[in-house]
Amino acid sequence: MTGSGMTGCHDPHSGAMLRPSRLVFYLGNYTRGSFSARWNGDDLIVEETRGGNFNCTPRIISPGPERWAPFWKEIDDIGVWTWDEIYANPHGCCGVTYWQLVLETGAGSVSCSGEDRFPGGESPELTADFRALVRAIKTLCGNAP
Repeated sequence: MTGSGMTGCHDPHSGAMLRPSRLVFYLGNYTRGSFSARWNGDDLIVEETRGGNFNCTPRIISPGPERWAPFWKEIDDIGVWTWDEIYANPHGCCGVTYWQLVLETGAGSVSCSGEDRFPGGESPELTADFRALVRAIKTLCGNAP
């Protein structure tokens, strides 16, 4: 399901920040490498490669509320819940950058992906909103933005 219009990812009864039921993120390009993060229900499994290298050692990250709170705020601020399902550039070629985001909570979900096109833009350049998403995910994973 594409964007559900959900905002404010917190449990209104307890005030606690929700952990997603599902989170999958991938951003990659053969020449520049890739970054992926997926939620296994308890931890984030993070993998990074450099151009042409598909071998990496996954990192296990257990973000606390101090990381989830700003993540959800950024997700809401950039309007991820309303993003389209597919962003494809009809003129892609060999150096295509692929990405995918699947995010599900009990309150809503979004599933979107792209090939050399990003929400809020028509070119293969990363948009401000997409860059904010990448920063939010990398910060959630403990990487410096």
